[in-house]
Amino acid sequence: MVYAKLDPQQASSSYQTYGNPDLEPETTISYELGIKNQLTEDDALTVKVFYNDKFDYIQRRSVAYSDPRYAGRSFTTYANGDYARNRGLELEYEKRIGRWFTGGANLTYSLTTGKSRSENPFNAALGGSEETLREDYMPWDKPLQGRAFAIFNAAPADAPFGIAWLGNSQLSADLNIGSGKRYTPALFTGDTLANGRPVYSSDGITYYSAIAQLKWWINLKARKFFQIGTARLTVSVEVENLLDVLNSEIINPATGRAWEHGDPTPLGWNDPIYPDLQAPLDPYPNNPARYSNRRNVRVGMEVKF
Repeated sequence: MVYAKLDPQQASSSYQTYGNPDLEPETTISYELGIKNQLTEDDALTVKVFYNDKFDYIQRRSVAYSDPRYAGRSFTTYANGDYARNRGLELEYEKRIGRWFTGGANLTYSLTTGKSRSENPFNAALGGSEETLREDYMPWDKPLQGRAFAIFNAAPADAPFGIAWLGNSQLSADLNIGSGKRYTPALFTGDTLANGRPVYSSDGITYYSAIAQLKWWINLKARKFFQIGTARLTVSVEVENLLDVLNSEIINPATGRAWEHGDPTPLGWNDPIYPDLQAPLDPYPNNPARYSNRRNVRVGMEVKF
């Protein structure tokens, strides 16, 4: 990849991308400092701070020809230049009560900034974006992430809630929360098009400055164990996103959440209220993938000999 197309006469693709043998390797420097304290025999607390510095990201860059014969033309090559840094704090608490309960919670707060425009390490910044000296938030930055879980175990001789058949079983649940995706907001300019469509557009400066609505979901899993001779049978029921929460994945930059009919949309989107009439026509923004997975129920059976 590094040495591809060093000779422009041998480049066969429709666009010219020249290799760069002077590329430096991408580098990551990480620091982490933490302390874990066993508060009691059944309680533990962990506190960590971390800092990750990634630099010399490989980016694609457009370069003008120095030869006057090609004045006004440019070619694309790879160069080192982008960087990103991530720093944050992580807290974790674990709790145990006898043999029947294990639980815990962890919470992470972090910020990721830099000059990368893509999560893809080989295309960290796409050519054509405005050069800037300041650090912007990264598209994959998620400042808040947390999880709480609880596991309840019942021994074969137990009868939870006085119900004997609930013995020899396990019930687990976890709550997950996290910041929504970062996006570049599209703001109302005060103008309207001839068809009455309000104009929403980005200022092209505040890249990824906004965070979409909080994401959260609950998972639940129940397992019942049976001993049949030398075989162990496990019957399980697992429910993901128990409450069927709608978490946005494709963000409408005019609203900060997934598109719904009637929401304003930025220019460039094919709004069904103000549909495009000339080709090429983009699809309406009602992509089912704009939300993450809905409620999902799985029933399983496992046999061990």
